[in-house]
Amino acid sequence: MNSLEEFIHKLNFKKAAIAYVIISGLLLLLCFSVIAYVSRDKIAMVIDYARISEHFAKEGVNDRLKTELQKLASDSKDINNVVVLDEDNTVIFKANQNLIGARTKLKLMPYAAGSGYLQDRNYPDHLFKVVKAENLILNKDYIPNDLHLSQVVNDELSYETDFSTKEVYLLNYLINRSTRSKVLLIRTATPIPLAEKLLETTGTLLGLMLAIYWIGLALWVYQDARRKKVNASLWGLLTLITNLAGLLVYLIYKQNNLICFKCGALQSKFSSFCSNCGTEINESCPHCQAMISKGDIYCTRCGVKLGEILGGNKK
Repeated sequence: MNSLEEFIHKLNFKKAAIAYVIISGLLLLLCFSVIAYVSRDKIAMVIDYARISEHFAKEGVNDRLKTELQKLASDSKDINNVVVLDEDNTVIFKANQNLIGARTKLKLMPYAAGSGYLQDRNYPDHLFKVVKAENLILNKDYIPNDLHLSQVVNDELSYETDFSTKEVYLLNYLINRSTRSKVLLIRTATPIPLAEKLLETTGTLLGLMLAIYWIGLALWVYQDARRKKVNASLWGLLTLITNLAGLLVYLIYKQNNLICFKCGALQSKFSSFCSNCGTEINESCPHCQAMISKGDIYCTRCGVKLGEILGGNKK
């Protein structure tokens, strides 16, 4: 037995599995807690946005909604402005003067067919990239700067000769179907501090945990198969390649065979004696040595009445 086999043989997989689950769980909890902490402002914005969306859909525009919108705009570093328009696109509320100024109307039209950008023709220097509510926290929020956003916009609008003069903002909007009023959430994609590194660290940790689990499962099967005196290398390699599929096949194989109670070797369920230590693992007919089951009255091979023979042997 070489040193590696000796190590695997002595390894307590039950304790190792418990330690693995506890340590992995704590590390993942720590990583996700830190990510949640550095993203707390954006998470709070998402929660407030969801509450406002529900309120707006049920009650439309009222003083309570305006108060909530004002608070949302002041609490979030991402939000440039929150604007409420009536059915005629007249501005009936704005959280501040950013981008809107003294405008009384804001009519956003598609900048170009299929581009996903909107523009008020009276203010051509501003473009608004429409994003879905579920993308309120964008992947690009986790990059270290806004260069990616600018690059995407530049690639999509490269035909626009005066693009360098335009300012691009992200736009989430809500519509009340009954009143046709709209809430526009205008914001920028500001980066979350250290988020990229944290996500990379979490991804690396998940990969390491998967590798430990994958290899550990194969080692457990190898150890168990070795103790059962079957081809440990074959079963270990099969589990290493196929993981749970190999484990399932191995367990079915064990289920369909017998384990010697003396030496632990895996034996065919049709065997009368263990091939490893010679211990009787199944009762056999004293007349023909065929395997019999407890409670059998006659031998299924020779037809001898077992009670008479066994009784005679006892005399």
